[in-house]
Parts: sequence; C-alpha cells; structure tokens
Amino acid sequence: MNWRKITTQAVDARLAVASLCLLLAAPGGLPAAIIASTATGTADAPWQAVGDSLQGWIYHRAVTGSSLPEAMIVARFATPPARVHALVTDYGHFAEFIPNVAESRVLLQTGGRQWVFHHLHFAGPVADRAYVIESTDAASRPQENYYRVDWTLSSRNFPGIEGHTGIRPRAFSGFWDLRPLMGGLGTEARYAVHSDPGGFIPDWLVVQMTDRYIQQVIAAVAQRLGQTN
Repeated sequence: MNWRKITTQAVDARLAVASLCLLLAAPGGLPAAIIASTATGTADAPWQAVGDSLQGWIYHRAVTGSSLPEAMIVARFATPPARVHALVTDYGHFAEFIPNVAESRVLLQTGGRQWVFHHLHFAGPVADRAYVIESTDAASRPQENYYRVDWTLSSRNFPGIEGHTGIRPRAFSGFWDLRPLMGGLGTEARYAVHSDPGGFIPDWLVVQMTDRYIQQVIAAVAQRLGQTN
C-alpha cells in the first residue's frame, strides 16, 4: 500500500474543503469565476466579474444595442427572501431609504404587476430624472422561497405626472433575484441595473455611477433590514 499517496490525497482533500469554506465566506458568496457562470443568464452575453466591494461581488455584461453594460452586484442578507422581496417591492416607501429617490409613487397595481413613477434627484450638475417603470414578480416561486422582480421603462401614460421636471432615461431596466441561504434564514441577492440616463453624461462616468449606485442600494436595503452589510 502506498501510504505516501494516501496521505497526499488526504491533505489535498482537506485543503480543498478549507478552500471551499474560504470561498463561500468571500463577499457575495461564491467566487467570481463560479458565480459568473451560474448567475441568471437570460441575456446573450455572459456575466464578467469586474471587482468586489464591502457589499459584494460586482459583474458586468454587454447589452445588445447599447454602449453601456448591465451591472450586477451579488450580496447576502441575514434575512429570509420573502422579507427582502417585500422590502424591494415596497415602492411607496422608496423615498425613505433608496438613494436619490425624491418621489416614488405606485400608479397602478394589478396582479403581479406595478406601474411606478420615480423622480430621482442628484447633487451637482446632473439633472433630475423622471420616469415610469413597469415591475413584475411573475417569475417568483414563493413555494420554493425564491423571488424574482424584473422592471423596465414603461411608455404608458398616466394622469398627474406631466408637471414633473426631469429627463426621461433612454433606458432603465433591471432585476432582483433572491435565493434562499442557510435553510431559508438568509438570502443571496442578485441586483442588476442597466441604465442609460440620457443627457450628456459620458459612458465611462455612467458605468462608474451605476457601479457605485448598486452598492449604495445594497447598503440601504441592509440598513432598512436592520443589518450592516
């Protein structure tokens, strides 16, 4: 019997287990190379890891017809997915905790769809943005403790918002993908945004602003949940 070979295999196995534990403890959970290949992939381009932060791993993927990438952050909350879902779809209270939201108002709700007016206010030379999104959580599977929220710009007309000043973005869409962790006691959250704000903001600055914004949103959600993230 080759004891050296057996000993080497045992050490390698222990190292592999230790490495996996370290990787699972990293910001956002799984390492970039793994989660990039498993992150929700309904678009043509794959996710590419671009860095990490205190809030989680950050990814980009190309969007057909746009010079700007979609940005995603993968974070964890010590809260069940249902509670996180309830918070990130509580549009009527966004102005209380989501950065830059001056007003958020539900215009219409039917079934699993909501039409929401947002007025964003920015400091400095960046002009306000005002728009309506259509949000749906039709892909959610509550019986599996999985929740998915998708939104996109809506061209639907609603009375009472015509007087708001603000630029309508060229593009704005995204999703929350909420998966159970720790037997459902925690949540792995994947928050993505594709934003083309319009105006005269250069692409490189939009990318930086979007990456920073998704981190700020995760931090704001964690704070609202009574956590530090």
